Amino acid sequence: MANFAFELSSICALPGRRQSQRSVVRLRLTVRRGAGFSLLELLVTLAVLGIIVAVGVPSFLSMLQNSRLSGAAQESYALLQYARSDALRAGEPRYVVWQQNADNWCAAVATTSTCDCLTESCAINDVSRRLDAADYGQVALTNANFVGGSYTAFDGMRGLAEGHAGTVSYQLPNTAEVKVIVSALGRVRMCQSANFSGGFPTCS
Repeated sequence: MANFAFELSSICALPGRRQSQRSVVRLRLTVRRGAGFSLLELLVTLAVLGIIVAVGVPSFLSMLQNSRLSGAAQESYALLQYARSDALRAGEPRYVVWQQNADNWCAAVATTSTCDCLTESCAINDVSRRLDAADYGQVALTNANFVGGSYTAFDGMRGLAEGHAGTVSYQLPNTAEVKVIVSALGRVRMCQSANFSGGFPTCS
């Protein structure tokens, strides 16, 4: 740190007083150059920042993955509820089909069980209701197991899923899993594996 001092002194004799009595006016200006980081301080700061990043980034990525898994399950739940509601509205069956290949998976509401959502829109009255793996990075479709195959259906009279009950499961690389379960009565519910904290009931 450097100090620069400038001093200006003015000595004036006052009328009617002895010369020894003087008024001294001094102006002192001190300019200091601000101190910067020392090398040691910089290294300590970088070390602390490195620790924060090392701890924070994995936690953030884990939170992001958990959010995507919950999102895939919740959107599947919403898709199933929409299909049931639309079946009752239209008075005819509505299907929810799941398809997957090595690179992708999807789910869609359709009027038939044979619609392939990997290659078709499965739109009803030009409106497509679907899920795509691209929106849920690292979430795998591990199982779509219903009585009739990889699809379920709701009838248009009572919204039942008789003969089409089953489960669809989504999983993260760390094996955390959420299941969406459809009963024969058309009731839809979700549950999670013990190693996941998504706020759903634990699967029995």
